Amino acid sequence: MEHNAKERIRRMKLNASYLALRELMPRSRRSSKKRWAAPAIVDKVLEYIPELKSEIEALRSKKESANIIISAAKNKNIIPTSKCQLIPAVLLNKINQEEATVQISIARSEGEEYDQNGYLTSLFTNLLQRLEDEGICVKNASTLYVYESRLICYNLHIQINNTTSGADFNIEELNTDKVISWLR
Repeated sequence: MEHNAKERIRRMKLNASYLALRELMPRSRRSSKKRWAAPAIVDKVLEYIPELKSEIEALRSKKESANIIISAAKNKNIIPTSKCQLIPAVLLNKINQEEATVQISIARSEGEEYDQNGYLTSLFTNLLQRLEDEGICVKNASTLYVYESRLICYNLHIQINNTTSGADFNIEELNTDKVISWLR
């Protein structure tokens, strides 16, 4: 009897641990309608943890790029010579299926060409050409100077215009890596 009671307590603790683990999973990965067995919970967690690790690595990389840009801007335009050599920081916010806002932050360095509006000439020529090629029009644009004009933030409000270009581009296909590649 005593052994059975101890075993029952052990199983209750184990089940409580599985339920606690299930609660740590995002809502989209768990269904509130059906009860999960312990092996199913462990399987879902084993799928989810590598996804989290890769997301953490991607965020670390973006943070490192942003820190390089900020330190270059703070240190009077000293451009780092590392392998990321002044990668612009890009923030993308999808408004709906046809519209998004894009914020591009880049350190301003001496010796580069800027137009009368403060846009880095080669950077925006490439970006605007790629946007046009994809059937995307710029609805609004603005520029913000930060850190005593050493860091520039470009804000764009873009909209898909598939009818004019014949392109079949979807805003869901747009991501920060694609925008960065368009800047080169």
